[in-house]
Amino acid sequence: MPFLSRSLLALALLATPAVAQQLPTAPLVLRLPGGAQAAGFGNGFTAGRGAEVIFSNPAQIGAERGTTLSLARYGSSATEGTFSTVGPFGKVAIGAGVQYLDYGTPVGPDFFLRPAQLPGGGETSSSSLAATIAASTRIKGLRIGVAAKYAQERVGALGDGGFALDIGAAREVGRVTVGIVAQNLGRGLDVLDTRRASLPSRVSLGVASPTVLVSSYFDVRAMAAVVRERDGRITPAGGAELIYQPLDGWFFVGRIGARRTQADLEPQESPITVGGSFGLDRLWIDYTFQPSRGFGSIHQIGLRIR
Repeated sequence: MPFLSRSLLALALLATPAVAQQLPTAPLVLRLPGGAQAAGFGNGFTAGRGAEVIFSNPAQIGAERGTTLSLARYGSSATEGTFSTVGPFGKVAIGAGVQYLDYGTPVGPDFFLRPAQLPGGGETSSSSLAATIAASTRIKGLRIGVAAKYAQERVGALGDGGFALDIGAAREVGRVTVGIVAQNLGRGLDVLDTRRASLPSRVSLGVASPTVLVSSYFDVRAMAAVVRERDGRITPAGGAELIYQPLDGWFFVGRIGARRTQADLEPQESPITVGGSFGLDRLWIDYTFQPSRGFGSIHQIGLRIR
């Protein structure tokens, strides 16, 4: 796959910071899963399908029409809500999505939280927002997508906002979907006057299997991704699901996911997520649970219309 190899190299250069000293990153919401289904696959959703893929790879927004509304609760200290909708319009697919995080920040110099710190919260009321529009098209079997987003972070009464860009591509290689994306490209934010933060830019390469029939009633599906974070850290993630269809139009899904965590920085963060879905024709309900050895676990629930 020479095209994908060259693209990954080019996108990695775009996402690599130009300075050796690493700044903290913001907005925080851009580092969180875009919905309960994506979280169930360990957030390795680069080659995924459905409305919430707009937050993972804009090239895939034309793969499946849909609308998703989800709610996540991080312990008792933070709440995230997301909305996304995607669909084809002729030869172009268009999508829109919003992510909003309400959380507490500890008082002190280290107010830039990592996702694993959200259940612990803090005394300062803070929020994180990203509003995204995206478009994709197919050129000779290759799907190409671009997403523009406005991102904002507020800590107490202060904050800053700006624009960022995602660029992605995807195609089928045999029956497997392969996707690549560079995300959150743009200038950083001046969240607290003299405290500057970089955007959490990253490059992801992902694969997704087709739905495979294993018996008269059961199917399986899997997907995985490798993410290069802005600080150079490599994060593999992925998951698999078992689909049970007892009747036409009825679906019961069990799902497990995993991603590499920073055990040295966040020993309380679990690398494992578990959950499932219930589907009735076009209406689906998703749930994902991530245990925590710290302040509280993470619960996410989503409603999908396919």
